[in-house]
Amino acid sequence: MKKNLFCLIYLVTLMLQTGWSQFEGNHLMQYRILGIDNLTPYAKQSDNGEYSLKFLKPKDVFKEMTAGGELSYYYGIKDFLAVGVPFRMGSYRTLQPGGVITFKDRLFLSADLRAKLSLALKREQFVIPYLSTGVGTMYSNDNWDVQFPAELGLNFRIADNFYANISTEYRFSLDESSDETYSFTNHFVHGVGLAFQWGKEAAPKSKPAPEPVEEVEIEPADRDGDGVADEKDDCPDDAGLAKFGGCPDTDGDDIVDSEDECPDMAGIAAFNGCPDTDNDGVSDDKDNCPTEAGPASNNGCPKEEIVVMDKDSDGIADEKDACPNTPGVAAFNGCPDTDGDGVADKDDRCPSVPGSKSLGGCPDKDGDGVADKDDRCPSTAGTVANKGCPEIKQEDVQTLNFATQGIEFETGSATIRTSSYPILDQVANVMAKYPSHSLSISGYTDNVGSDATNLALSKKRAKACFDYLISKGVSSVRMTHAGYGEENPIADNGTKAGRQKNRRVEFRIFLR
Repeated sequence: MKKNLFCLIYLVTLMLQTGWSQFEGNHLMQYRILGIDNLTPYAKQSDNGEYSLKFLKPKDVFKEMTAGGELSYYYGIKDFLAVGVPFRMGSYRTLQPGGVITFKDRLFLSADLRAKLSLALKREQFVIPYLSTGVGTMYSNDNWDVQFPAELGLNFRIADNFYANISTEYRFSLDESSDETYSFTNHFVHGVGLAFQWGKEAAPKSKPAPEPVEEVEIEPADRDGDGVADEKDDCPDDAGLAKFGGCPDTDGDDIVDSEDECPDMAGIAAFNGCPDTDNDGVSDDKDNCPTEAGPASNNGCPKEEIVVMDKDSDGIADEKDACPNTPGVAAFNGCPDTDGDGVADKDDRCPSVPGSKSLGGCPDKDGDGVADKDDRCPSTAGTVANKGCPEIKQEDVQTLNFATQGIEFETGSATIRTSSYPILDQVANVMAKYPSHSLSISGYTDNVGSDATNLALSKKRAKACFDYLISKGVSSVRMTHAGYGEENPIADNGTKAGRQKNRRVEFRIFLR
């Protein structure tokens, strides 16, 4: 039965074919270190029980394994198929007949004729599995044996033509020794080693020549439809004339638009395409009197009539007017000062409201040096650093700091003790002093109890203070409240005094 199964595997292996490999036209040299296992194929119960092969453990197999070496050469005859000759030398362990199970190591020499079949899907892949089989002979102790190997292995590409190898194979022997001799000629061989490949790359598969394509004459592209092909058209997106390389001459004065300073009015080349209606030698675009001839020194106007241009009619000639299109005043070279604050509109940050020159023309009602448009507290004198709002006085900061440790609640609840009402009234008074500021209320607990319970309690206590301050006239839009449970302790929770400090409600005033 074993022989039939092995023969079937042997034939299927020879018939397998697969995708790309590294074989065709290449040479491969390989050296491996071998581990030879003669015990596993013949494991059975011994008579005297001193060494039970039937119940071999992996450590027992490894202990009885012998060593050898292999040097092999392969030549690729197909993309997926190579043939080669491995030579081996080493020792194998046999079980000696007799009442007590003993082993003996024997030296051997062997040579095979192999066919190796690659199972790679891509030529460049890192891991290349393969199968190999063939026929071989083994010599040991003046005996020759014919064997059939079946090997499964992996090559690992570690450089362009350099591989690491690991494999295992089963060698089936034709030796018909009886079970009493325990010759162990059927055996496993496990190997690990390195391989080097040289030779030519496999030739690419030839492809059929493409069928000739019938040439079709294609009309040259002409995007603007002016009869000049785009490849010869200097203006392919604007319809023009062939004599101007496909570029337009809109006013028809025989001067292409790109060189015409007046492309919408027919003119003459002397003035780069601009007209001179009165023929006085001054082109109309520079002639103050285009329909009356006059010298260039008088801007094209007759000598007897000197025209001073003042387009905005503010009494300041355009040539001296810094704002010629807007009526202004002489003090600002013809530019306006709408709010009359001595800062010209073009330099005035608040052109419609009188202000101070030092603030770019903007007003400062509270006189704190911060323009009203930038002042967060425009009706109350403050500091520049505090955006025009007053700085918080030190005594008010101390009031808020005292409130942080001074507010007390009923044990395990969010009910404020009446003894804490005066402290909260002082917090309300501080907020009344600074109407442009806001207040954040943050609740904290010690670490006694669960996290969830402490978090919920801290939120409720912060909300209780929030509600009390609303009752004292502090607007809700000026306050925020939140609870953080055991987070951010300010003292050691391991002591009673530390836990008392950590049970607190913090008040922080800030500018909105």
